[in-house]
Amino acid sequence: MEVAKKKMSLKKKALIVLGVICFIAFLSSLGKSGDGVNNSSIRIPGEQNTIEIGDVLKTKYFDITANKMEIVKYVNTGNQFSDLKEEPGNLFLIINATYKNIDSESRMLFDGSIWINYNGKDYEFDKSEPVMAEGWGLMLDQINPLTSKTTNLVYKIPEEIKGDVYWQPGRSSSDEKIYLGKL
Repeated sequence: MEVAKKKMSLKKKALIVLGVICFIAFLSSLGKSGDGVNNSSIRIPGEQNTIEIGDVLKTKYFDITANKMEIVKYVNTGNQFSDLKEEPGNLFLIINATYKNIDSESRMLFDGSIWINYNGKDYEFDKSEPVMAEGWGLMLDQINPLTSKTTNLVYKIPEEIKGDVYWQPGRSSSDEKIYLGKL
């Protein structure tokens, strides 16, 4: 009989632990937007804490600088096999960026997301275009401590969109964004 009581108490403990985990997961999901839009982290251009093109964004592992941004109808890499052709209704946003690894070990680089405030709503473009040419993209790139890499990141955006543009580099927190300008 005693063995049955112990098994019951273990089951109860397991259920309680599972319930606590579910409750914590539920509470953590309350603070997240269900539509992938994060309106609280966009800063207004000209504000004291806004980082812009040419400024250094200091993150946990990297010092990141957006050197320039441009909008083009097609991407010319200098290699006809790597170029991105014009697509009706779309444009390409290109960021020339420099990453410097400030950590004590090598770190992998990630593109991140473009945020555009259009008609009062923030849109996240988190998929960069793969460009198979030297100096374009970050496909599985990793850099050693205290070394730098400069590259061009390409994002496809709709031609109709207008508004303030922010870049949130990969591995940065939601409040670490660089203001790139207006479309």
